[in-house]
Amino acid sequence: MLHLPHPRAALLMLLVIPIAVVLAPAGGSAAAAPPPATPGDVSQALSRGAASAATAAYLRARATAVIGPEQADALAARCLPGAALARREATLAAGARLLARDLGHTTSAVSCKIRIRSVSITPTGTATVTAHVVSLDTWTDRKGRSDTEGEGLDHTVTLVASGGRWLVARDAYGSDLTPRLLEAAGAPATAVTAASNHLEARAHRVPRLVPAVTPLVDAPPANAPLTAGPRLGYVAKISYDHDAAKIYADKYAVSYNPTYVNFSADCANFGSQVMFAGGYPHFGSTYATGWWYDKSGTSAPADDSYSHAWIAVANQQAAWNLKYSDFVSSISDVERGDFVYYDWTGDGTWDHVAELAGTNSAGQKVVDAHTTDHYHVFWKLGTSATHYRFAHVRATIVV
Repeated sequence: MLHLPHPRAALLMLLVIPIAVVLAPAGGSAAAAPPPATPGDVSQALSRGAASAATAAYLRARATAVIGPEQADALAARCLPGAALARREATLAAGARLLARDLGHTTSAVSCKIRIRSVSITPTGTATVTAHVVSLDTWTDRKGRSDTEGEGLDHTVTLVASGGRWLVARDAYGSDLTPRLLEAAGAPATAVTAASNHLEARAHRVPRLVPAVTPLVDAPPANAPLTAGPRLGYVAKISYDHDAAKIYADKYAVSYNPTYVNFSADCANFGSQVMFAGGYPHFGSTYATGWWYDKSGTSAPADDSYSHAWIAVANQQAAWNLKYSDFVSSISDVERGDFVYYDWTGDGTWDHVAELAGTNSAGQKVVDAHTTDHYHVFWKLGTSATHYRFAHVRATIVV
């Protein structure tokens, strides 16, 4: 599996202390019927700015729908009547509330930052808006403990002109929580399976591409064992800094380090960055061998090169196992700075990796991740069909 570069800049430096974020004007509900619209009024109502504001209002309503049915109704009011979108999003929000209830959580507040990236309008009365949303959910458990978790998603929203205003007809995004939320809400098994298959296909559909770069050193024979690079003339023992790995994961969970290439499926790339931040060194030499990332002496990622294991889940597992990490039997055996791997459909192919960020205020294990960007979400992202693998990073290695 390989992932092509994604033109995403760093979007938000998330603080451990949640902050309130001001949204672009999203419009409010009308208290009284407006006067008859003139052609100029209609033109203004269906402008690019209005499409942007309608999208922001919809995305804010979508983020807050996890609080309760009243918020879900507000979401439906932003959608085109009769479209399947409102029903689907209400189902997902209901699933999120049920999963939170199972964890003993009640979501009390949601804040989000919406970045509108592009707006295009067609002569036929439709608009397409692309946006990135980072939402922060604050919850409280039965013992009064409170915490915050976050999610970052890219959206492509299609709007239709109706009654002199924009209504959302379609919202295209890829969330790795969709199958789990559908299952929790009692959606038909066929819908859950279809969502899981789509998620898995998304993780593997990018064609293999070998970067046109010069290897770091001469390529070793195909059957040569992987090494940690040239010997330094002495044996060095290196310790893994779990805290440093966790700090890095938290810092870039819903943003992106601008000194690295970003990918359309970025989970393994982010996991590699976390391992490297914990102090374990690159090794190997060519795209096909080892685990490494070369910044070519610059901070800009345009000229960077990397190995397959740096960016691909299965290759990363193979490169690290018994060298930097060991598979353990359960989530209780991993700690902050360790890793969880996911096989979404249980078909034996590993699709995703997340980083253990430790525990939340209720003592539950939480992860950070990229692709669907997650900050301190409960580690069990998949459905009842999902398989998990837990990798505990070795305390020390010898190079």
